[in-house]
Formats: sequence, structure tokens, C-alpha cells
Amino acid sequence: MKFKKHKVFMIDFISDFVNGEIDRYFFDLDYSAYVIEHFPYMELEDSKLADKFVYTIDQAYERGTDLGLSDEEFRVKISNALDKWLGKK
Repeated sequence: MKFKKHKVFMIDFISDFVNGEIDRYFFDLDYSAYVIEHFPYMELEDSKLADKFVYTIDQAYERGTDLGLSDEEFRVKISNALDKWLGKK
């Protein structure tokens, strides 16, 4: 599957968190800003994949922060959502 610029940016950012290259504190600081910056372009690039982002990654992020999950539980939740968004699960 070929991804365009803004989807690639978000995939890389989220993957860095999932792979432990970014800790949760910095992920939380950057996540909302990156969604605001990149999501409108993601919708233009591929509206279906952008919608799927909302129902996988963004939903997992919101639920994970609302539930007060530990950093590792949150990382797993985001990892599972990333896999689902990309069609790996």
C-alpha cells in the first residue's frame, strides 16, 4: 500500500511511539498538534483511510487517556490501533 506525505508522517510518528522511540509524555504533547496539522491533508489524500484513522488511532488515544492506562498499556492500545488502521489485524 502506497501512502502519501501526511499519512506517512502520522504512521512514522505513531510507530516511533509504539516502538519505544518516543516516551508517552512527548507523544501526548505532540499528538493533538500533529492531528490538527496533518489530518485535514490526510482527508484530502485518502478520505476513507482518514476516517479509519478516527475510528482506530484517535479513538484508542482518547479512550486510553480517559481510562488512565499505564504507559505500557497505552502503548499496546495504540499499537493495536495502528495495526488495525493499516489493515494488519
